[in-house]
Amino acid sequence: MRKGSLAPDASYESKSQKSFCVDHASMSSDHGLDDDKWLRLSFPFPLPHVQRKREQDLDLHGQRDSVPGRRTMRMIHFPLTLPTTDFPNQGQGQLSEFFVQRPIWAMEPCRTLYCAAFATYMLCLYVPYKAVINIPPCNRPRRSWTWKKAMLVSLIRRCTVFICKTHILLTGQPSEKPPKCTKSLYVHIDPQTVLSGSESEKPGDIRGELARAMKLQRIKPVCISGFFVAGPDEPIPASDRAMPDERIIVHLHGGAYWMGTANEKSPSAAFCRDLLRRLEGEKGMPQRAFLVEYRLARHGDYEHGSYPAALLDAFVAYLYLIRTCGFRPENIILSGDSSGGNLALALCRYLRDEGVENVPGSLLLLSPWCDVSRSHSGPLPAPNPFSTTVLNNQSDVITASLLYRNSAVCPLLGRLPASETYKNPYISPVSLQLDAQSGVYPPHWGFCGFPRHVFINTGRAELNSEQHVTLAHRMAEGTVSGVPQYSGDCDYSEDRAHNMSWRDQFPRTKGWVSRHDSHVQRHACDQRPLENRRVVLDEAIDGVHIYPFFLWFEPERSDTLDRIAAWIRAL
Repeated sequence: MRKGSLAPDASYESKSQKSFCVDHASMSSDHGLDDDKWLRLSFPFPLPHVQRKREQDLDLHGQRDSVPGRRTMRMIHFPLTLPTTDFPNQGQGQLSEFFVQRPIWAMEPCRTLYCAAFATYMLCLYVPYKAVINIPPCNRPRRSWTWKKAMLVSLIRRCTVFICKTHILLTGQPSEKPPKCTKSLYVHIDPQTVLSGSESEKPGDIRGELARAMKLQRIKPVCISGFFVAGPDEPIPASDRAMPDERIIVHLHGGAYWMGTANEKSPSAAFCRDLLRRLEGEKGMPQRAFLVEYRLARHGDYEHGSYPAALLDAFVAYLYLIRTCGFRPENIILSGDSSGGNLALALCRYLRDEGVENVPGSLLLLSPWCDVSRSHSGPLPAPNPFSTTVLNNQSDVITASLLYRNSAVCPLLGRLPASETYKNPYISPVSLQLDAQSGVYPPHWGFCGFPRHVFINTGRAELNSEQHVTLAHRMAEGTVSGVPQYSGDCDYSEDRAHNMSWRDQFPRTKGWVSRHDSHVQRHACDQRPLENRRVVLDEAIDGVHIYPFFLWFEPERSDTLDRIAAWIRAL
């Protein structure tokens, strides 16, 4: 960009950069733009603790100006230039960039042959080779890792590829028969007992985005289940009913929407027990957790578990806890890991949008999968070199391979086109191609009305670490503080927090830039009142995907659980 000019020069445009067509002359700013690519505009935002009636009363007495903090001036940043590129194959079925056929290795007898070959390869070649190559710290994906960590990360990566090719070792769908439980209380939930239908004066509980997607995918409510668990030294919960003013952790397990379980032997249950152990006996702290067993997506059976089946099941479970068990929304800590974090965000969005019940009081997200699209990582023909999907390709327990991502996204989308992952905030809440038509623009970025307390945990060695950082900064920008509270190994500069929200080095489509130009000229930003939400971004500098679930990932795991427990105590 030419110094002293708001418009990029010709050489800059030739690199597929597009300048915002904003009338900058009518948007004056006291800050110079010579040294960066940002347009800075100041807007007055109402503060949440000042009510309109109070202001009117003070106006009558001529005392309005004496109220401190009635409105605050917030500087909003808009990028002057953004790289553009094409994101092809946005259709459905075979026209989708996420389409994948059932692998030949998932069918017998090929699966048996592949399993035998895989076991031989791992035992005779892969494990001995990795055991030797990881001896020098310089050969490990992270120099700070021990030999054991490096080996286990490598083994898990290979196993994820094995699962995608064979569809073996996948946990089955939620069982309709009560399982044998020795460490938890199993409950069966009939949606007919908690959902209300449409009436002449009041719409039913299922409406809006949920009703739209259910109709397209032919998804219907079904009976689901869940498990109440307590700390390791506490008795098994005897009842599902809430005690007076009882707080509870509600956890949604991960597994890319096609793996995983919530039963008492699952990693999710172990995580909840370990967290509850740190809060045992403390007055006012949650002493039990509820894990939801929701439907999983199936390849080729889109009417079973494709979007929004998991959202519908989580919604039914949430209504069950409130309407049947008697828990109050403000006493619920909604937790989710990986795809469970994506599901938790979708549930909060639906509750916020439709107002069926209040949103939960707190939100705990562990490595949430919050951009199902490739808006951060870049299109397949031109990967984004700034993306952690590229930078951390060898350091995470999950792989960036096409097979791994498409094996999850294809059955999740079902009959929906690939474009839904880019433009639907219920599926990708931090997609960089969400726009004002989706209600996503600064400073609230579509998170207005979300829970007041949010804790987001990530590891800097993750493939999706950038998504979590984007999420934290977007959720915090529309708050009074304007930035998240950094925890753990976080060391981001607060004066560049706007870059974490915009990701100005990450490409968009030309159509998105054009739509955004038009919106900036008309509205500039969302000037609803700033919120009192407190967002914590917690990082482990060399942490991998959902590392708090791995007993061998110490001391980072224990340190993170301690920080989460401290966060819960401060709520």
